[in-house]
This record gives sequence, C-alpha cells and structure tokens, in this order.
Amino acid sequence: MRRSGENGFTLLEVLVSVTMIAMIAVVLWSVFRMSLTSWARGNAYIDANQRQRSVMDLVKKQMSSVYPAIAPVDLQLGGTVYPIFVGAPESVQFISLASLRFNLNPGLTAVSYELVREDQGGYSLVEREEQYLGIDPTQGGLLDSKDKTVIPLFENLVSFGFEYFDPGTNESPPEWVREWNSMLMGGLPGAISMSMVNRDAKGQTLSRHVVIPILAKPFDPRLGFTSPFQMRPPRRLGQ
Repeated sequence: MRRSGENGFTLLEVLVSVTMIAMIAVVLWSVFRMSLTSWARGNAYIDANQRQRSVMDLVKKQMSSVYPAIAPVDLQLGGTVYPIFVGAPESVQFISLASLRFNLNPGLTAVSYELVREDQGGYSLVEREEQYLGIDPTQGGLLDSKDKTVIPLFENLVSFGFEYFDPGTNESPPEWVREWNSMLMGGLPGAISMSMVNRDAKGQTLSRHVVIPILAKPFDPRLGFTSPFQMRPPRRLGQ
C-alpha cells in the first residue's frame, strides 16, 4: 500500500501495466499477421491471374493468326485441296503466322495444342511447334512426337475443352461443334472457343472462356488455274 506523499508505482501496478501492454501487443501482432497473410495471398492471386492473362494473350495472338496453308496434294494422282487444320475437344493443330519459340526466326509455324495429364492428377495444356516446311503436320503425327519441345501454357486444370464454330450454309444453320477436320469440312472454322477451369494452391478455382475469331480464308491458285493454251482462240486455216 502506497504511503501518502510517496511517488512511484507498486509492484502490482507494474505487473498489471506490463500484462496489459503484452496483451495489446499480442492483439496488434495478430492483426498485423492476418493482414500480412491476406496481402500475400492477394498478391499471389493477382500474380497468377496476371500470368494467365499474359499467356492467354499469346494464345489468342497465335490462334487468331491461323494461316490457311493448303496441304500438299499431288495433282497428278488427284486428291482433295484443303487448308491444314484439325481440331478435337482436347487438341488442335494448325499453321500460324505467330510463334512462341521462333521469335528470332519468324515464319510459318506448325502448332499443336494438347491436353496432357499431370502426375498430381490434374491436367495441363501444352504447346508444341516447329517451323512449317510444306509438310502437313496433321498427317502422321509429326507434332505429337515426344522429342518436340513442350511449352506448358495452363496448369492445374480441372476441366478444359475446345469448340469450333461452323458458319453453316444455306442448307444447315451455324453451330458450335466439338471436332473439326478441314479436309471433311472444306475449310477453316469461323472461330475457336476455349473453356477452362483451373485450381490454385489454395484450392480456389478460376474459370475462363474465350472465343477467338479466325479471319483467314483459304485460297489456292490451283483451284482457279486456267491453262493459257486453252484461252487462245483456235487458229484458222491459212493463217
């Protein structure tokens, strides 16, 4: 008990003050730690989202740059003239003006997108490509060989799917289809649809859906070729 006229604090008052300051410090540290964790989690989400946006921009650029290269055909033996493009629900192959690897040596690029299974049980969308040298890469699985450099685009996918827009004809209405073979369809699709759902390290899912129009139109001068000898008028006798 403090005597009258004495200055200072008793031991009990000091202990109470120190305890209160410690409790306040613990509360402030808990709040700071929670804020720091939320900030780090938000930054990780933003970084992952930004990375996906950047990769998606590259994919959109490459797909929108589809080039209607005509598959090589031996005209003497006959055959169908068609642009190189084969699409399935989980893969697509085409020729593009844009490359993800050959930036220092640009040119036509044979591209393959394929959904592959990961060791952890999920899926990844990977890209393979090589310079187009006039050989149809969709025949014989040239781009599916394991010695090609694989570029992972989207990982930890829960679901994924391609669809292809058929502009239709006078007899059939336009529709989205899950497969496209240009040799059978007679041309390129009007657009490519890509839907995906992936999961981050925290178990949260992120859904994306993008439609990429294809503006290229197949053209082959062989289809409209006219022999110059057939265009000459017949010669008259005596001329």
